[in-house]
Amino acid sequence: MKMEQILENGNREAMFLSHDKFRLIIDIEKGMVPELSFKKENGWINAHWNPWFRANSGEIWNENIHGEFWKSPLLYDIAGNFSCIPNFGPDCKVRNYNIPAHGFTADGKWCVNEKKNLISDEFIGFNSILQKNSHPFHYEKTDLIIKDHDVHYSGITILNTGTDIEPYNYAWHNTVGAPFLERGCIVDNNAVVFAVPAQGGEFDSTGRLEFGAETDSLENVPLRNGGVADLRKIPGVIGYTDFISGAVSRDCELCWNTVVNPGLKMVYISFSPGPAATENDEISLYFHDLWMNFGGRSYPPWAAGEGLTDMTFCLGAENATGYFANSLKDSLDNPVLLGFPTYKLIKPGKQKMLLYGTALDIYNDDCLDKGVRTVETDDGYLVLTGYSGKYARIKADWKFQNLKSFAV
Repeated sequence: MKMEQILENGNREAMFLSHDKFRLIIDIEKGMVPELSFKKENGWINAHWNPWFRANSGEIWNENIHGEFWKSPLLYDIAGNFSCIPNFGPDCKVRNYNIPAHGFTADGKWCVNEKKNLISDEFIGFNSILQKNSHPFHYEKTDLIIKDHDVHYSGITILNTGTDIEPYNYAWHNTVGAPFLERGCIVDNNAVVFAVPAQGGEFDSTGRLEFGAETDSLENVPLRNGGVADLRKIPGVIGYTDFISGAVSRDCELCWNTVVNPGLKMVYISFSPGPAATENDEISLYFHDLWMNFGGRSYPPWAAGEGLTDMTFCLGAENATGYFANSLKDSLDNPVLLGFPTYKLIKPGKQKMLLYGTALDIYNDDCLDKGVRTVETDDGYLVLTGYSGKYARIKADWKFQNLKSFAV
């Protein structure tokens, strides 16, 4: 078990956590997780996306120098997964607050509280606090790994320090990429109904999915030009970038989504308490969002210049409470999606906690080669049953008991 502060790509300050077969890197700036890796033979397979355009000069963001190409500080540093609070989507103005793209948690610096570091033979974890901003929310984050668990546990506490009830939405923006993501990977989750954004958004010129379409299966999503697409199967680079949201059921106790790579015999899974299992001081992620960037953006920073080739290939296997990924402002204008609220409220002096787990593991034989049909909980394990009828067991504290104890 090991934890140390390092400089990662681009001289970014980061925390490195690892045990003998699992490791991750968490940036201090913006809380990005550019690496979540599992040991494979003599090397490591990183599941998280590291875009070709991620700045590596070590220069501090300068709008005059970097703005034309990168468009925003978020895209200058973006990688892997990160939290989006109090805004999931583009920058917006709400109640006289100017909120950056994907919120302050993806825009600011997290300051590590070394007094609350935990290093033992069984656990490694640290606490960090987001630097202050003009919005009245105070954020604390806890990141933890456990011996023999190939899981990154993360919890964020949100405290309203203001005098008014404040709205917010939120997400975990998990994005997988090469070498883990490739043509032939399979995506599954436990959403029961799916919806495509209506016309008038960022996917108008890049997508192939029918505007406003609804379906109960990822295998039958209507296309704009007729026919259907099977979104469970990753097609590789096809020149489209699309988005779809799926809502879980109200009796869901565990939200889960998976990406299986049959060639590597590996599965990436994220999970969190469902609507039927969250406690009073916790918040649920109602939606599974798939952002499918398969080569549809022929403009910077996705491409080197206007009209040139989109050189990014990634899958956002995200979880959110929001109106698609259209910002907090849009959520306030569209308070319900697929039967669930698109934002929440926090009263003055009250706090809420968002719990999330991300795992990367191998499986035996062909049990998950055709994807994951169900994820069930057992004592100390997640049980993934494949479409083959066989199952894999992954050690996991799916109740987040250790994380919650450490976060107190």
